[in-house]
Amino acid sequence: MDEIKRRDPRKERILRDRLHPKHEELTTFDGRSDGGGESGTANMMVNGVRRKNPHGVGFTSADGIKRIDRSGGMSSSFSGVAKKSQSQSLPRRQITEPTRYIVVVSDADSKKLTTLDKDMLGLAHQLATTLDDKTVAPNTAIVFLTLFNRDDDMAAFGADRVISLGDNTTYSPDHWLAVLHALHTQLAPQHWIFADETLIGGDLARKLSASLGERPATRVKAASHGSIECGSGDEKHYVTRVLSRFLLVEEQVSDPISGFVSEASACACPDVENGQAKIVDLGRVAVDPKDIPLPETRFILSGGNGVRNWALFHQCADALGATEGASRVAVDNGHMPRPTQVGASGTYVNAKVYIAVGISGAIQHLQGMTHCDSVIAINTDASCDMVKRADLSIIADSAAVMQALIDATQGELGEIEDAS
Repeated sequence: MDEIKRRDPRKERILRDRLHPKHEELTTFDGRSDGGGESGTANMMVNGVRRKNPHGVGFTSADGIKRIDRSGGMSSSFSGVAKKSQSQSLPRRQITEPTRYIVVVSDADSKKLTTLDKDMLGLAHQLATTLDDKTVAPNTAIVFLTLFNRDDDMAAFGADRVISLGDNTTYSPDHWLAVLHALHTQLAPQHWIFADETLIGGDLARKLSASLGERPATRVKAASHGSIECGSGDEKHYVTRVLSRFLLVEEQVSDPISGFVSEASACACPDVENGQAKIVDLGRVAVDPKDIPLPETRFILSGGNGVRNWALFHQCADALGATEGASRVAVDNGHMPRPTQVGASGTYVNAKVYIAVGISGAIQHLQGMTHCDSVIAINTDASCDMVKRADLSIIADSAAVMQALIDATQGELGEIEDAS
């Protein structure tokens, strides 16, 4: 006899009301988190679809202000505790004699790990525990290979071995490709994981896989149990295929690790002969911030409904060297073009610094800037959601603050004295 599914009106009403005392109890998905480290953020909605609860992300600091955790490893049970202390209290994973390797290649030139770096390390651990033959491989070491020097704690995000290939100024793709070939011969990795959304990583992955006669999987958005969901010939569609050795992945391909930290150890870079370089680095070229796409820029000045002088806003963006963004209201009112809209209905951004000028902080806008590292809010409303989200808030008229920023960058205020 077929099972008859019956509705529970009371449960549906609680699921719709996030302020209900039993809402968090019913929305917790099997007692697990969604990878961000907070219990209760992975929600089962009334229609059976699992959704991320943006209100459940974050932790309460010692001063009672709710903060959003961007580290990928903080849990709400550690409220008010420093990240370093949390890492020391977590179980430590140590691979002394690995039998398999998975190599994660990062081409980001920032000192800190990017969101995509953390996602790739999370995918590597996912593949290490559920390989294509569905067997557990506890002796699989995750090798994090970075093309540029990094200062971040890579062990906290799952790196068992770390290899750094150089400084942050030299562009040498011929040398990098030779090192990857040597590493492939030395370790015979089970998988190579590259970022498909970056120029250097995607180019190196395609050259390496082509020289080895293997077919890479591009635009990988998910991987599980020997199969992957990746791009097809049509850029708008994805297909499911067998797990490949070379994976070129997109953001959010996997959740960052949580619940443990790795004992990372440095590895020597393989020795390769420096032959005649086919590409010579002639140095960096200045780029107009207006020409940088929002998903790729590191510095955004975003304007909202609170901006009254848009000419001053554009002048401030030029003075700071920032890429311009906007809220939905500013775009709908015709002050900014549609491609500059930040948010769930616009563009998701991953900037190092995000300055929100006159933006109240609608939930759709906050979703679009979730992965920004440092958020500065300029607003006259001290109780708005953007101020609560920001790492630094300036409660003042936006025109006065923007004019002060322009004057400071142009030297009209003289040298700024050290506050200390």
